[in-house]
Order: sequence, then structure tokens, then C-alpha cells
Amino acid sequence: MKLLRYIIIAGLVICSVAAVSCKKDKKGSTSTKAYLSGSFSLDIPSYVNRGDVFHIDPYGVYMGETADSLVGYRWTDPFTSKSDTLRYEDEPASVGKAFDFVIPDDADLKTFTLSVAAFAEGYYDKNATATFTVVDSTPETGSLSGYSFLGSVSSFTDIRDDKEYYYVTIAGKDWMIQNLAWDGAGKSYANSSAVDPIFGRYYDWDEALSACPAGWSLPGDADFEAIAALAGGSSLAAGSMMVDASFNGNKMWEFWPAVNITNSSRFSAIPVGYYQVDGSKSEHKNFSKYALFWTSDTDADGLGIARYIYHDQPALFKSSFGKGSVMASVRCVR
Repeated sequence: MKLLRYIIIAGLVICSVAAVSCKKDKKGSTSTKAYLSGSFSLDIPSYVNRGDVFHIDPYGVYMGETADSLVGYRWTDPFTSKSDTLRYEDEPASVGKAFDFVIPDDADLKTFTLSVAAFAEGYYDKNATATFTVVDSTPETGSLSGYSFLGSVSSFTDIRDDKEYYYVTIAGKDWMIQNLAWDGAGKSYANSSAVDPIFGRYYDWDEALSACPAGWSLPGDADFEAIAALAGGSSLAAGSMMVDASFNGNKMWEFWPAVNITNSSRFSAIPVGYYQVDGSKSEHKNFSKYALFWTSDTDADGLGIARYIYHDQPALFKSSFGKGSVMASVRCVR
């Protein structure tokens, strides 16, 4: 009995470490499958617009060690859950496997996952996925709700890229109530230009200084002080500058009793965080917690001065950063 038990255990170990995988079929007999070689990926950004089209051409997977062996490909439409074969493994290379992936004009504003599988008889499928969120930048009816663009506000068009911005007058100056989204400089959130009109782009201090449209400029620290004064000073100003907005149905500012969100100044700050820059690398931080804005001023050490709101504090804070160490949001004044 001991010998038989050892033989069974040894057989199980062999199945677990072999290059092929052991698997029982419905009748209880053991069948084996191999693993496909190579890999492939799907180039879709984290955020997409309704109507966007992405050309998908999967390649790079093969059987065994033969790089030019043909495998089949199939994909699953995340909007309908239907699968479609792009090419079978026994079809010639001339049979196309590429396809255009279209984001429907009526797609829900939520997160989806596109899946494409490489397959061949006797092999396990090799899958690639891309998870993305559908957004709509249409004011008020799109992804950003609770944000009063219309009614008593005015608008203008940036002639550089035809983007429209809304603005209000605060403390004697016109202020954009959206973060600047000019793509001549700066960086998109999650490298996804689809959210530029919603979140704005992020700029280092030097970029911010010259990023505003003609006739507009980067506000000075005194301009932020003038807004804070309307609420009784910087220590109390955060709630008067925060807008109780939602993005795709999710609240952007978390609720904290210490902060009474009124947006009474109509500045309409949203917490899109910032980029921390270290050499050639940049990391986004504190989405839903910080709204950080550059001013045109520098401190005694030559650092760029920024104003920021933190989600659970009632104050409009002031800090200094290396001009290239942080990428922050920009509001323009006139």
C-alpha cells in the first residue's frame, strides 16, 4: 500500500511541474494541453470617449517555439458580451485578424473590459485584456455632474484648439471655472486625452506661466487671497471654492464634517490631484483628495508658489515646490 501511495503522489508531482498541464475530461481520463508562446497587448487608454475608434491588430502569439506558426484569435465585445472569431488557426496569414473596436455613441458612462484571446487546438488560450472607462465631456449632461457651467456664467473659445471654457467674475476678475486643458504643453490624467476637457491637464510651473490663452494669464498668489477673503480668509475658504461634483456618478470630494461645500465663490474646484516628478518619471497622486493650482509667483528661494485644497480641511493652503518637481492644475484669470 505504501508503494502504491508513493507512485500516485509522484504522478501528481509530475503533472504539476511538466511543461504541459494535466486535466481530466468528462469521462475521467487525463488529457494534456500545452501553453502558447509569446504575448500580445491591447493599446487602449484608461479613459475613452463615446464614438472613439481603436484599431486592434493582435499578434505575437505562436505554438511551441515556431514564431511564425499561425494561431487563431477571437474577441469578446464588452458592450454586448458577444464573441467573434477573427481568424482560425488553420487559415492563411492573408486572412486578417485586425478589427476596429468602436465605443458606441450610447455607451454607459462606466468601466468595461475588452478581451481578445489567441487559441490553437491542443493549447490553452492566451488572453489579453484592456480595462477602460467611458467618459463624456458634454457640460452638465456628461460625466461631470453637479457642476454649474450654464445659466449665469459666460464662455469663450480658445482659438488655439477651439476648446470652450466657462468663466465667472470673482473679486473683480474673470476666472475660468474649469482647469485648463490646452494640449500644447502639460500631461493628461492617466495619459488619457479623453479626460482633458473634464479634469484639465497638468503643467509644471514654467509651462503654466505661458499656457493660458491670449488675454488671460496665470493668477498671482494675491488673486487667490482675494477669493479667500470673500469667505473670511484662507483658513476658511476651501468649502467656498469646492464644487460638489460627481464623475460618472461617483462623488469627487469625500464628505468631511469639517468642510461645508458651498462653492459660494463659484470657483468650482474639483480634486484631480497632481503629478509628482522625479527625473524622467512622473507619478500621479491624490486624486479625490487634492486640488492643486499654480500661481505666477515664486518664493525667496525661487520655488513656484501653489495654492491647494485638501479634502478634509477647511483651509486654502499655500506651499512652494520645485518648478519642475510637480505638475499641477491651471486656472486662468483676466
